[in-house]
Amino acid sequence: MNYKSYLGKTFSVENSKTVIRADDLTAQQYQSSDKLPPGANLGDLKTIHNRTEIIITDIKKDSGRHVYVFARPAHDPASAFGWTSAANLLGGFTNETTGLAPAGWELEPQGTNKTCTDPQALIREGPPAFASTGRTIPQRSFVAVTESSGNNVKVNQIEIVAGQMVIGAEIGWTRLSNLKDGCSNLYFSAAWLDQKGPNACWEHGSYIGAKLLVHIVGFGAEMEQVTLDSLEPYLQLKEAAAQENIEISINSAFRTFQRQAELRHLFDIGQGNNAAQPGASNHQHGQAFDLNTGHNILDGSDKVYEWLKKNATKHGFVRAVSGESWHWEYRPDEAAQLAAQGKFMRPGVHD
Repeated sequence: MNYKSYLGKTFSVENSKTVIRADDLTAQQYQSSDKLPPGANLGDLKTIHNRTEIIITDIKKDSGRHVYVFARPAHDPASAFGWTSAANLLGGFTNETTGLAPAGWELEPQGTNKTCTDPQALIREGPPAFASTGRTIPQRSFVAVTESSGNNVKVNQIEIVAGQMVIGAEIGWTRLSNLKDGCSNLYFSAAWLDQKGPNACWEHGSYIGAKLLVHIVGFGAEMEQVTLDSLEPYLQLKEAAAQENIEISINSAFRTFQRQAELRHLFDIGQGNNAAQPGASNHQHGQAFDLNTGHNILDGSDKVYEWLKKNATKHGFVRAVSGESWHWEYRPDEAAQLAAQGKFMRPGVHD
């Protein structure tokens, strides 16, 4: 999967005041050395004409999580306009993925490439018994999953050559829980193992482990993060809605321990909205999505909410917090049970 979904696409500028910015995101002005476009004067802000088609080769965000893109003319990719706000593009760049967090990989997750993280990962015989052979897979080994049966997988050795996976000799069967997605030593880093680190997940005040995250552009061209295991279901939900002319986007998703602590501090000093203590927020376990529904509009006029009520459980999502029509969580097992009962809210949740 390409975790930078914008690459190879053409986008359209949809703002007559699309300002061009420097690397530090300061607005650029026409100088005497510039060729002035018709109607422009020295000192005017540099802009990209409305309806210009561009390609994007890089992404960055400011301290407020607002997303900026490095724009090049689609007809002349060797030249460049510069940085501009993603909000200036048709659709606001919404739902484009911009990379993984953490970013350092020998080989990004492709579905079958894994890293052995368990120091006692037993090698097992095949089905049906999956009996232990008494041998183990060396920790930090990169492997490829070639077959699966329940919670067990058959793996082969792999080498990474010029960024490509080369499958080697068969190792045997092992538990899937011994492996992590992708090939990287990041799983042994201090940041990954830090219970308050950037990938740490918490639920009801307890640390539940670290998860891979994907950067995705949300509503208002602000950068959000979702867990890798919930990305594909969310994209399928979004695409299904689009088939019925319903636009789904994210207002808020995963929050780091540090971000939740900041929000709680602002609340404590009277400068922010109510926020749970760090570790206790529903947005820290990696399953929560605040979607672009109206603010508790329950009279049937909110097209997004009405569509979600009828369809979200088909994609593994359930409404999970009372009084918050926008808060949905990816809980596929519960969603299947609720759908069978003609329901979409978790038990105890109400308007």
